[in-house]
Amino acid sequence: MPDSPVVETAGQDPQRRTRRRNAMAAVVGSVLEWYDFFLFSTSAALVFNKIYFSGESEFAATLASFATFAVGFAARPVGGLILAHFGDRWGRKPVLMVTLLMMGFGTLAIGVLPTYEQIGLWAPALLVVCRILQGLGVGAELGGAYVWTTESAKPGNRGFYASLPGAGEFLGVLCASGSMAVVSSLPQEQFLSWGWRLPYLASLLVVIGGIVLRYTSEESESFKDAVAEGRTEKAPLVKAVRGHGRRILLMVGAGCATAIASYSIQGYLPDAYTTQQLGLPDNVAVIAITVASAVSIFGVPFCGWLCDRIGRRPLIIAGGLAVAVCAGPFWLLVGTESTPLIVMAVILVFAVMLNSMIFGPAGSFFSELLPTEVRYTGLVLARETTAVLFSGTAPFIATLLVHAGGGSPWLLAGYMALSGIVTAVSVLLLPETAPRVLRRKEPRGAGDGRTAADNTYAEV
Repeated sequence: MPDSPVVETAGQDPQRRTRRRNAMAAVVGSVLEWYDFFLFSTSAALVFNKIYFSGESEFAATLASFATFAVGFAARPVGGLILAHFGDRWGRKPVLMVTLLMMGFGTLAIGVLPTYEQIGLWAPALLVVCRILQGLGVGAELGGAYVWTTESAKPGNRGFYASLPGAGEFLGVLCASGSMAVVSSLPQEQFLSWGWRLPYLASLLVVIGGIVLRYTSEESESFKDAVAEGRTEKAPLVKAVRGHGRRILLMVGAGCATAIASYSIQGYLPDAYTTQQLGLPDNVAVIAITVASAVSIFGVPFCGWLCDRIGRRPLIIAGGLAVAVCAGPFWLLVGTESTPLIVMAVILVFAVMLNSMIFGPAGSFFSELLPTEVRYTGLVLARETTAVLFSGTAPFIATLLVHAGGGSPWLLAGYMALSGIVTAVSVLLLPETAPRVLRRKEPRGAGDGRTAADNTYAEV
């Protein structure tokens, strides 16, 4: 007589609490990452050009302020690859403690930094140092959070758990936009003297909570197994490129849509297009992106949950094709100059297609494509390559394409559509990963609703 199936309950699962704590610890870092990002980008436009670069002309001060913002992007791949190297050698938990401390210290230091009038050129120099410190930590934060949550979850719910850090990013955007909205309502003199500093200082609460959570969390069992079996690599970057170079290149392609289309919407739409091209109020696109970010907080984990049931590839491919089809209609709706239609367009493309359908399953999908000993390094390499090639250049290229089109967004729509096709084709060339187990000692078929034959050892 065959054994009766074992029904696992919360009381019989001693690892359930560990999984949840690891997920919470990962989410806190993602919240802080995008809280920092939004605060700095907003401050660069409203504050830094006035109090840290005040010795320059208004135009030069604005350029210098945005150049400081860009420095963080330049530091990301450097910090990401260095920290991911140690994450694959020493463990995910200690490195994610370091990333949180780096981001947190950089943000808090900006909140107490003297102005140009107080210490002269030291002020912008120290601002650049703080921004570099933030960028070094950010480069390894989300990739590490993906790896940590994926390895800590059971096979049947890895997609959901790995999507939570992504949802945390949009929660960080809302927290930052809300706090800046409050302090920017102060009189101009008070806002520039002390008001803008309050959101930076408030990040201390997130840092303390994150440190406590991460300190009391546990290393993933996948990494513990790799250490016990002597499978850690001395040079994970070399191993990742030599052994998994094709997959990493396809992962870069798979991230095209969320890089190009997302940053065209976030970086180009709010000021350069809706305000300068269409003459709309400054807050129209900001409202649309804020509402879409709120929708993404729920849409990202929903699609993470869904990809555990139907697979990672179908959702991401459908999202890429949807972006390709809807890129033209998106700009048509924006061109109506109707605030409700613009908000609807941003919700559909940015929140539903890009963030939920593509970004939601990406954390588990990318993590599962690589073996434990190079997973952190390979994922960060793919993610930061995408950021350097496509994310950071998207607003600049969008500006050139609209200018080349005589103010029309059709060339930009074609660029966005192409990014969706590249994402869909890249994912089509990659294997489905949802059924796979990540650990040698993990019971095949346990708790994921699949039979042993459905599970493939991901590290072979």
